Formats: sequence, C-alpha cells, structure tokens
Amino acid sequence: MAAAVVLAVLAAALLAWQQPWRDDASDGPATAVIPRDASTRLTSQLRALSDATSEQQFVAAAGDLPAGRDFGRRTWRSLRAVAQPGATFRYVSGGEVADRADGSATATVDVSWRATARSGLDPEVTRTSTVRLRVAPAADGDLSLVGAAPADGGVPLWLLGAVTVDVEPGRAVIRVGGGDAAVPIDEMVTSARAAVERTVRGVGGDLTIVSPHSQAQMAALLGQDEAAVAQVAAVTTGIDGDETATDPVVVLNPAVFATMDRRAAQVVLTHEATHVLTSAVGTTAVNWVVEGFADYVALRDDTAPLSVSAGQILAEVRAGRVPRALPTDADFGSTQHGLGAVYESTWMVFRMLGEQHPPTDVVAFYRDVLGGEPVDRALRARFGLSVAELTSDWQAYLTKSASTVS
Repeated sequence: MAAAVVLAVLAAALLAWQQPWRDDASDGPATAVIPRDASTRLTSQLRALSDATSEQQFVAAAGDLPAGRDFGRRTWRSLRAVAQPGATFRYVSGGEVADRADGSATATVDVSWRATARSGLDPEVTRTSTVRLRVAPAADGDLSLVGAAPADGGVPLWLLGAVTVDVEPGRAVIRVGGGDAAVPIDEMVTSARAAVERTVRGVGGDLTIVSPHSQAQMAALLGQDEAAVAQVAAVTTGIDGDETATDPVVVLNPAVFATMDRRAAQVVLTHEATHVLTSAVGTTAVNWVVEGFADYVALRDDTAPLSVSAGQILAEVRAGRVPRALPTDADFGSTQHGLGAVYESTWMVFRMLGEQHPPTDVVAFYRDVLGGEPVDRALRARFGLSVAELTSDWQAYLTKSASTVS
C-alpha cells in the first residue's frame, strides 16, 4: 500500500514537471504558474491579437512559448486564407486557475470575424462564437495561447488547424489541417453538383465543402462532442455549427467518410449537396421529406441493387418489423440506433413516388413542403394521396421489395 502511494505521488510530480505542452526546456523551470493578474494580461493579449496587422504582431500577441508561437503562426495564416482583416477576440472569463496537470488554464473568449469573398462563404455575415482558449504560463509570468476548443457553438475553423481554400466556379473546398487526403474531394464535389442540377432545375449558389483532417476537428467545428458525430459521414450546417445559417456548408467526418467506398461516399456528398443547393437548411420542413428527397437525388443514377442501397430497412421488414408510421423528426437524431434504416426508409418513399409519377411532380412536391406547405396538402395536390394512404402504400412497397431482395 505504501509503495502504491509513493508511486502515485511520483507520477503526479512527473506530470507537473514534464508539462506536455512545452517543447523547449529553455522556456523556464517547471515551477511556472498562472500569474495573479492573468485576466488583465489576457485582456491585453486578446486586444493585441485583434489589432495585429502582421504575422509578427499576431505571433507576439499569442505568447512566447514555442507552442504559443506555433499557434500564432498557424492561426494568422489560416485567418488570411479564409477571413477578412479585423477578426476580434474579447476576453470573457477564466484563465486564472490551472485546470490541467500541465499547469495550463482555460479562458473563455468571444470571437468575431467575416469571411473573404473567395472563401465560398458569405462575406457579409459577421460570425460570432464563444470558444475556450488553452492558456499556458511561462516562468516570467507571460501567458501563451496554445489551443482552442468549443464553449458555446462551434469553433471558427481557422482556430483548429492550417486552412487552405480551393475555389472554382460554383464550388469551394476548405481544408482544415490538410483535410482528408485519401478522398478526391474536388472531383466528387463537381459530380455532386451536376447530379443535383440534373434533377432540380434552376438551383444556384455555391456548394462549399469543409474537409477536416480529424473527427475531433469536425466535432469542434460543429460545437459537439465526438460521440455525437461518430455515426455521421457528413452534415450540412453553418460554418460554426449554426443550423440557421444563410450560407450552409457540408462538413465531412473523415473518420467515417474516408472508410466508405467511392460509390457510398459520392452518394453521401450528393445527398448533402442537395440540402445546400435547394436551400433546405433552416427550414421547418419535416425531416422525412428533406432527407428522403436528398437520397432520391443522390441515388437516381445509382446502379447498386436494393440489397445495398436499402439493405438495412429491408432486413427489418423481413424480420417482421415493418414501420408503423413515417419517421418522425426525432428519429433522425445522430445518435439514434438504426439511423441507417431510417434514412433508407425515407428514400423508399421517394423511390416509390418516382416510379409512379413524373420526376417533375416529385420535385414540385418537395418544393411545396420546403416552402411551408403542409405535407398532407402537398401530397393531395401533387399525387392525390393523404398521409395515411401514402403510408399504407409505402408499407406495402417495403414489404414487396423485401420479398424480392435476398
């Protein structure tokens, strides 16, 4: 027992001495602590960051520890890639008490910025979010900013890693930390836009894709825990996780997206492109219509058998679990069990409608609902069906499909 206590004490001492965020022994002894006037120092540093007009000034304001200089250089260059001059940092609270074994602290900071015109984002929108900056002390009392994490909403992408922007007419790809190098995103984005335009005539606007290098970056961009996005290959939302944004983007999850075969990944990207290019984000339209139509577009030219494109829901039906009703909005929660089957079931609604009616009627129904028309009224106007009749037809369609698919 005594030996265990001694080992525990030694381990704690070793952690405090190593201070993992340090990478240069010349930065001072391991006794560096957060100074008493940390809030005053941070307020001044953040003001200097906001006022910086050169990389040298920005790096100096970020702090003199190697990790602070690295953070400053990377953040400045990422800012220049995607943001207009004038990003502001405002101290809110914290940073005064170490909350990690390495002696660093958490400061809450408000950040505001505007995108450049060539970023694929709306340059007229002021984006404001609250983030947690990691603050590391030096022996002389100076503080360095060494990292960022979500506090309230998503973290601005330029705080999460090196940012590059590739813009072509009608589309933009923003990579964070190098993005997902294993996937030919640029080519796939072009294909996704073309697929949407073939089905929905007259769509406009830019299709912007954000490709983070890691799932952790993706979660931070959305302001969510990693567990909340672990099942999601991609999501359409505002650049800082704002679901009401007027310029939504598609954010990829490399932990899922990169594991897919090319066909599946293209279906996902085209699905999300449909949300963006038809302005579905931020509407009050029911999810089964929004999600089912997006798969209708993504799978119209797909040659995979139903056992691949609807295998999960058809397996449920063969097991005697035919859905009792159309999916509710709650059924589409990202952590819900059986999420794949839910998406497949809504696609089967639109697949059925597409087999029975002209594509123009299917698109018109979608536009009606997206524009605020109640589903029952839109169904009656375009297909002569009530919700109950559609549900019954869909259940029969699922049952018949399941019986023909092995």
